[in-house]
Amino acid sequence: MIKAGNAVRGVRTPVLLLMVASLAACGGDSATESSGSGPYTVGGTVTGVASGSMISISNRVNQQLANQKNRMSLRINTAYIFPETVASGDTYQVVVEDDPLNQRCTVSNGSGLVSGDVNNVNIHCVSPPQYSIGGNVSGLSGSLMLKINGAEAITLLADSPYTFPTRLMSGTEYQVAVYNEPANQDCTVSNGTGTLNSHVANVSVNCVSDSWVHPAHLAVNISPDGENAMSPQVAMDDNGNTVVVWYQFDGVPLPPNVLPRTQIYMSDYNITTPDAWTHPADLTDHISFTGQSAINPQVAIGRDQTNTFDEVVIVWSQKDTVGNNSQLFMSEYRANSWSHPAGLTSGSYINPLGSFIYDNPQVAMDDRGNAIIAWTQDSGVGIDVDKPQLYVSEYRGGIWSHPGSRSADTFSQTGRPVRFTPAVAMGRNPATGSDDAVVVWRQHSGGASGAFLIHRREYRGGAWSAVPDPQFSSGDAITPFQSDNLSSPRVAMDNNGNAIIVWEQAVQETQPHPYFPGASPVDITHVFKSEYRERLVPDPPGPDILVWSWLGPVDQFDNISQSGLSVQSPDVVMNESGEAMITWRQEDNSRKQRIFKSEYRASEWTHPISLADNISLGDEYGVAGYDVAMADNGDAIIAWRQFDGFKYSVYKSEYRVSEGVWRNPKGVMDAISSEVSSPIDCDERGVDCFPASVSSDPMIAMDNSAAPGDALILWSQSDIEATTLPAAVTQKIFKSELR
Repeated sequence: MIKAGNAVRGVRTPVLLLMVASLAACGGDSATESSGSGPYTVGGTVTGVASGSMISISNRVNQQLANQKNRMSLRINTAYIFPETVASGDTYQVVVEDDPLNQRCTVSNGSGLVSGDVNNVNIHCVSPPQYSIGGNVSGLSGSLMLKINGAEAITLLADSPYTFPTRLMSGTEYQVAVYNEPANQDCTVSNGTGTLNSHVANVSVNCVSDSWVHPAHLAVNISPDGENAMSPQVAMDDNGNTVVVWYQFDGVPLPPNVLPRTQIYMSDYNITTPDAWTHPADLTDHISFTGQSAINPQVAIGRDQTNTFDEVVIVWSQKDTVGNNSQLFMSEYRANSWSHPAGLTSGSYINPLGSFIYDNPQVAMDDRGNAIIAWTQDSGVGIDVDKPQLYVSEYRGGIWSHPGSRSADTFSQTGRPVRFTPAVAMGRNPATGSDDAVVVWRQHSGGASGAFLIHRREYRGGAWSAVPDPQFSSGDAITPFQSDNLSSPRVAMDNNGNAIIVWEQAVQETQPHPYFPGASPVDITHVFKSEYRERLVPDPPGPDILVWSWLGPVDQFDNISQSGLSVQSPDVVMNESGEAMITWRQEDNSRKQRIFKSEYRASEWTHPISLADNISLGDEYGVAGYDVAMADNGDAIIAWRQFDGFKYSVYKSEYRVSEGVWRNPKGVMDAISSEVSSPIDCDERGVDCFPASVSSDPMIAMDNSAAPGDALILWSQSDIEATTLPAAVTQKIFKSELR
């Protein structure tokens, strides 16, 4: 009995012989017939190559370019034979790797099946007509660089016609693009792509100025001169009123071996002086009490209970009078008046006595006079002496409530350490009439196999939810599986009841892995989100009903970032319409850090579709840090710090609802931070020049006034480009402003 498989094998050899014979016949007279097995040669003639030019060709044997003997470069019109021989039955394919300059070449009889020497693979080159490409630039105020096909560049300094110097051959596809533009302009190209069949003179570039005011030079800082200023923070209300804080060395002379001290400084817009900025007069004009170093300020701005007047809370950590422990201090602006700490004793700071606070304190305010401050501090209880816990101070009904005891007034459950910075957000739910708040933090689940998980507590209906059990088995964590995460969670709320929490968490990606091949699965961190929104849920046997509830990830695969490479520093912002943006840093395919975003608009999320779907500059340098803000009308800004090959600079992307698109920087020269300490550019000095590099991640604030509204971007940057080192270089606070 013959099986079906054997029957197929029985006819295979004749069929293959017939196929080989057919392929050989298709070759016509391209091969000299031979009854042997080779080796055979492949060649032909080259004609039409212009004098002084060169053509590069290759032969792919069995679709493979095996070695250099299958490549040739010819400078004259001649017969040729590839040095590498081929066997009978092999396939050949001759292709032009590089045309001669300004010529286009075609191959005849370029492929087939070898059954003898191949001698008629003929290549003929022609010189097509060449055409110019150009157009006009309008509205330009500054320096504009255009590139054609990503290569040849021209720079224009004023409105004028332009033409790229090099002409291109007929039939060439072209693309004119903006490579760099002035920082306060957006330049767009019209008629920028096509295929040449005549001269092109209609590629127009139109530049439109926005209302941003960027630092013109390095002497327009807002911090006092003379000492390093660091870590700027900003808060802005719905009307553009603004408070900026930072810490800076105070310049006070100290005895030998005593470290210099830093203090907290503040600038404000339209609070101290109507419709104007008020900056510190000098290094003595700080809000922290003299005597010990103060660091890590945070600021929030809101409205009083009647929603009539601005209120501001500033918090920071500072050593106490003894100088051993960092304590939590606060300044407030209420009833049109500032109050600052009067000393460094226990009556001046707000945290429980006995230990120092960790990380950065966080503060939030709403538009009804309420405020929340969150921080971590050792609890001092039994085995928890060295395990920091979460603490919260609240301002409600015109009264502050501070924790009085490290052991009795923890906001988290003791027994497991809380690490890194907590996050707090405040809002209002008009459906319930309640002033809402959410605090999220990172706490260990316990045991040798435990991990840091994300927990939350909510203030709804006038009371806080129960303290979550940090153990994973309790089900209180908002993370759906147990694995480590590397950074602090973030949270945002609006005044319509909605809230979003984001965090990063490790996921095991299986082998074969595109970036980390090996035998074992690879831990890659991803971005996860949990949303609190009103949604329809089944209510059998009746119709679906609307219920406010949290909806989080169901498993490790329910994340929003692209797989393959780990994420860093996720963040989230939200406006009063419930629209939201989630942003993070992640490497792209070039293994450089870029900024990625997910957007929630028109009740729908849009997530990145690949590692190429990012907004930062796609050059050889990565992003160092960023910030994001969103206005109630949907406008948004992302600003980041990125190396340009010379120094760190600040760049921004803007989304304008009126345009429906993101305005992204075109190149490394499209920075908003100042590059020069004077009108003389660093590159023109003729000696070594040490650049004015940006040292802090930028911070952003936006208001909710009529579009385009007010906005502010802050950063710290060295104040001089020195021709020699060491030089008197200090870090100062700079701002870009839209008003």
